[in-house]
Amino acid sequence: MATTQNSSPSLLSQNPVAEHTVFDPASIPAPTHSYQILPHMSFAEGAAAFDEWLSSPISADRARYQSSGTMRDHRTKIKALNKFFGPLKLNGIHVGQLREFQRMRHRNERDLWAHPAGPDKINQEVSLVLRVMRLADVPMSDIEKYYKVLAVEEREIPKALAPEEQDRFLIVAASRPEWAIVYWYSLLALHIAFSSDEIRTLRQGDINLAHQIIAVNRQAGKNKYRRREVPLTDSTATWALERLLDRSIELGGRSPEKYLFPAGAGRGHFNGDFHMGPTGIRKQFDAVRDAADLSWFCQNSWRHTAISRMAEAGIPIATIMARAGHCSPKMTAHYTHISEQAERIAMQRMSHGRRATPQPPERPPRAADIDWMNPAIQAEIARQVALALQDREQHYVPVAKEQSGPRLVMFPGKGHERA
Repeated sequence: MATTQNSSPSLLSQNPVAEHTVFDPASIPAPTHSYQILPHMSFAEGAAAFDEWLSSPISADRARYQSSGTMRDHRTKIKALNKFFGPLKLNGIHVGQLREFQRMRHRNERDLWAHPAGPDKINQEVSLVLRVMRLADVPMSDIEKYYKVLAVEEREIPKALAPEEQDRFLIVAASRPEWAIVYWYSLLALHIAFSSDEIRTLRQGDINLAHQIIAVNRQAGKNKYRRREVPLTDSTATWALERLLDRSIELGGRSPEKYLFPAGAGRGHFNGDFHMGPTGIRKQFDAVRDAADLSWFCQNSWRHTAISRMAEAGIPIATIMARAGHCSPKMTAHYTHISEQAERIAMQRMSHGRRATPQPPERPPRAADIDWMNPAIQAEIARQVALALQDREQHYVPVAKEQSGPRLVMFPGKGHERA
């Protein structure tokens, strides 16, 4: 019996945990690396640690705390915030500085930023400042008591180009070789109704010219509704897309992962592994816009212009929304109104183009209604009688009398008759 027990492995020996050191989560040391955000850090240092902490993947298969798109938005905000808060200590930021940032950022005082910001963007940027301060355990009782967010008005739907303005912009864009990139971009955007972010993040592999389909980059779509495939049904847009593909291959190489709009990598050099930023073709676009006298127009307005053209053409709203991606109820109602208005105008034009309904001829005047003593009427009667007599004399042909037999007389329009 003892021999049997010694020859067979025990249950304890089959447990791999028992054979090795038992894992103890309490043995993990507290973080002492650069991820820590401390109160004495400047905002620039704390924001850099915040970015590194959130952007570091936890595994090789790209498992992340936040999506790459969210991190891209964070970095854009941090870049803007560093121009004001960068050197300030986290534990020294007070509500007065937050209010001054709101004012300067809205007016773009001292030209610290590329352009002024609206209330919504300012609120988001200040919210990131407060988030970094909380991670640093900075006391914030006064800020929580006195800080107020800016009131955000209901966002208006961006203005779209009128048809004549659209034609003017495209004519100007096609007038110079250095503006060709804007011309191709505009023709494509006007057909596919993608946002500016969706267009600049397109990859060569997202385009299938054989099947005439273009798809939003799955990693760049704002939400599941915006990750969509759109058929290419316009020959002009397809032509522009072919020009853009040729440019992408020439500047960044050929590969499904290469971007359609490669990023700049120094003067005259491009890197197809990265896409251009929001300002990639802004210089050329602004030049075309100013030359066309459309200073209010921006790149993302092409999306709303494209949707407006579809609504004006009478395309069903459900089809438009599927092509453009999910839209808010307010935008759906807006484009529904445009579609209905276009339908009314078309019906009015069709009604005006129809031949007028024939009207019965006016009743000729009765003899009792005529003033026979009127000199003008008497003169007209005399003229008509004189014409009738003159016509009779011209057509009357006399025939000589014969010695015997009946006399023949010729009457106009009749055969011979015997008198």
